[in-house]
Amino acid sequence: MASSVPIPLHVLTGFLGSGKTTLLAALVRKPRGERLAVLVNEVGALALDPWLLEQVDEDVWALPSGCLCCALRGELYAALERVAALHPARVVLETSGLADPAPILHALASDGRLAARLRPAGVVAVVDALRAEELLATQPEARRQLELADRVVLTKPDLAPQRLEGVRELIAAAAPGCEVRVALQGEVDARWLLEAPALARVTGPQGARDWLHHHAEGADPEADFSTRAVELDGPVDVEVIALWLRLVAQIDGPRLLRVKILAEDRATGAVFALQSAGRMVSPPRRLAATAEPVRGLRLVLIERGLGQKALEQLIASLHAAARADPL
Repeated sequence: MASSVPIPLHVLTGFLGSGKTTLLAALVRKPRGERLAVLVNEVGALALDPWLLEQVDEDVWALPSGCLCCALRGELYAALERVAALHPARVVLETSGLADPAPILHALASDGRLAARLRPAGVVAVVDALRAEELLATQPEARRQLELADRVVLTKPDLAPQRLEGVRELIAAAAPGCEVRVALQGEVDARWLLEAPALARVTGPQGARDWLHHHAEGADPEADFSTRAVELDGPVDVEVIALWLRLVAQIDGPRLLRVKILAEDRATGAVFALQSAGRMVSPPRRLAATAEPVRGLRLVLIERGLGQKALEQLIASLHAAARADPL
């Protein structure tokens, strides 16, 4: 007989490119002997993160396009109920990089049907140490994610060791009372991560509900970003596509918030993941074989303020790069 005790629900949040998926992949690989159910929410018409996780099974779902605080709320309810019906030890929900976690937390606190099956078990915010100062100064979502966090994980410390002390001071100001740890090779101690005290900085259940209601009301229902998905038939030269990504990230990085690409390499037939966040570009990463083979090229980009003409020129340049001869 299944237990009637509500299942812990952990919310993993962080701005685009912060390293949430890498952290989540580490949890999936090392589940501490527990049955984890994972929900991944994405902005964009193509669900790419399941391939990037590389360990998709019946306990890992990718929700279609949208963000938690607006279009997906109804669908999210159904997904959470489906997960709870499987009676996992705990549920981890990875929000999109542009999501405000407040509405989902408010729903869990105020919806009796969900509250009977799931209980908030802490919010973990992932912060890119290299870009923290820029993001907190320019991206309201990054600030709101920290406001709601119970624990904070700093990623990419090897790229910005000299900035860690300053970033810790920024986080202490934005999220006072949060414990902060640095992820080494994309991982932190899973026990610490999954034992975050939910709403540790809000005393009393009524205080928590009032606080969440206040934050949920403050969520902007009109997102000022847009997404574009592109699918191209036929393999490409991955090195050419990597060069294209580096160029567009340098030119349009502040407005080109996130790019994710899966590309079938013409020379080897292997599939590579290519990603950028702002001007930061990760090197191509060869993926393991998947149950659903990737053919050609799949791209999702998220932009804010790029403009229709510039966006069309960018997509046209991608088509040209896909047709180009090898370097």
